[in-house]
Amino acid sequence: MADFAGKIANTAKKILVSVGKNNKPIYTVMAIATANGIFKPISSLTDKKEKPEARKYAALREFATECVAVPTYWSCGVGAAALGAKLFKDNPEKKAMARANMMFLGVCIAAFLVIPAVCSGALWLLDEALGKHKSTQNAPSKLDITSKGPDVQVHTDIETKFSGNIYRPNMNTFINKGGLKI
Repeated sequence: MADFAGKIANTAKKILVSVGKNNKPIYTVMAIATANGIFKPISSLTDKKEKPEARKYAALREFATECVAVPTYWSCGVGAAALGAKLFKDNPEKKAMARANMMFLGVCIAAFLVIPAVCSGALWLLDEALGKHKSTQNAPSKLDITSKGPDVQVHTDIETKFSGNIYRPNMNTFINKGGLKI
């Protein structure tokens, strides 16, 4: 039994060492972007609180975002790694380290700068294709100012204002109540 456990431990150690040596930041972020491209749209489509049209649109935008993200991560990471290799082409030890560090930096720049910029442009074009940005210049106004309102009769009876006791002050309103003295 101890021999079997030792073989499993050695096999696991070999696998982990192999994965650790070949682990690049590009693989990680591309795997995350691929998973997001699959599971985020499914999550949006199954949200029962939203209207069906809003669910479909959100799922399409999330899928399009991840479709843009995967190649962008790859191109920025590989491009930065190639630049890092050119910086230290004379020293192979520093060249490998520069490639790894520049690849990580390229992936970070892709995540923070390049992907939001590319997605903004790509999703704007998608919205244009779907008709989400309709022109408001040609849209008819909802305010109809040509229709005539109801006729209002204005009474100008000046006689009532000054004759009779309608507007005469009533002395009963100036009663001493609760200590108020006028």
